[in-house]
Amino acid sequence: MAAITFAAAIALTFISLQIFGNSKDAQSFGSVSVEPIVEIAALAPLDDETLNTPDILSTELAAGQNPTQSATNNAQPALDALGNPLPQAGLTGLPNIGTTSEGPSSNGIRPNNNGSKTILIDGKAIGASSLPPAPFAGLTRETQYGTAPSKDDNGNSPLKSYNRRFTGASGQQPVSIIISGLGVNRALTQQAIDSLPPDVTLSFAAHVTGLQDWINRARTAGHEVMIEIPMDTINFNPAEPGADKALLTSQTASENMRNMEWLLSRAHGYFGVINYNGDTFLTRADVSAPILATLETSGLGFITDGDFSAPSLNALSQSVGLPYKNGFGLIDPEANTQIIRTKLDNLTSAAKSGAQPIGVGFAYPETIEAVTSWATDLETQNLILAPASHTLVK
Repeated sequence: MAAITFAAAIALTFISLQIFGNSKDAQSFGSVSVEPIVEIAALAPLDDETLNTPDILSTELAAGQNPTQSATNNAQPALDALGNPLPQAGLTGLPNIGTTSEGPSSNGIRPNNNGSKTILIDGKAIGASSLPPAPFAGLTRETQYGTAPSKDDNGNSPLKSYNRRFTGASGQQPVSIIISGLGVNRALTQQAIDSLPPDVTLSFAAHVTGLQDWINRARTAGHEVMIEIPMDTINFNPAEPGADKALLTSQTASENMRNMEWLLSRAHGYFGVINYNGDTFLTRADVSAPILATLETSGLGFITDGDFSAPSLNALSQSVGLPYKNGFGLIDPEANTQIIRTKLDNLTSAAKSGAQPIGVGFAYPETIEAVTSWATDLETQNLILAPASHTLVK
């Protein structure tokens, strides 16, 4: 019965199609006209890869330069958000220093005298602390180890170009701090760069990896920079990092000069050098005199930490024309907060007498915290924190 029912259903369907269906329904006849696709006249600039548009990120731009202004050669002067004209520096590999927000300078950077406006918060200019990247054009010389600092043909020097400028304040005596040993411990180095006032000078061990990057970070934060030259000491340790490039009394003059060239060529952007140890080396005029002469021809300054006596240094520096200053001494002979505070009090007393002292400390957490706190109270004592270079720049 199932088979008969199924066969009957098929037969009924076939008969219905024959009677009521149209065999031509599934066939196509004739044609339809379709309008041709309209071509796009031109691609949008962002879509057209054949357009010769300027690449404003293809080269290094000087600080404060408007990239679109330079790329399009707009005849109208470019203005910043405050309405100040932006400097029109050339698109070269080295910065073309033009204007600055810090006022008149003796370092070859032209001041901005166009009456520009500056945003102040608590009396301090926003962005005025940052120092431009180094090296500046002309302030380098070739050595067997790469480029090292040098004076240029116009008499500009790293000392006068890379220092943080200081104008002082009426009735306030200057006092300076150098924090040294930086670059060895990454966390403490970054803490010093970030937390210490910009007028604190930072000094980096010359042998550390990534020295140029550290100097760049410090200058961006507004700190002027020095590097440390390892020197012979009574308890010299040849296994200490960087000791293989130290200046030693046991080496020949040519060996010391070779090490000196290596140390100086490690980076750019520092205004001078400071000793690391050296109580043996710097008390020997016969071995230290050629080194001082090299610093002078390189256009650098020299500051000692004042932790030992070297009576001949002042006369030797004067004889070669080297800007030199003996430091007040170590503010942290031990990483002890109470000792550091006592040393800072001594430094404060010396500053009040008009001695313009320079205290030197290491990158200890206790030192960084104590100096940060100490600096906030200087104004109430008629003192002002000054970059260490201010005693060298005439």
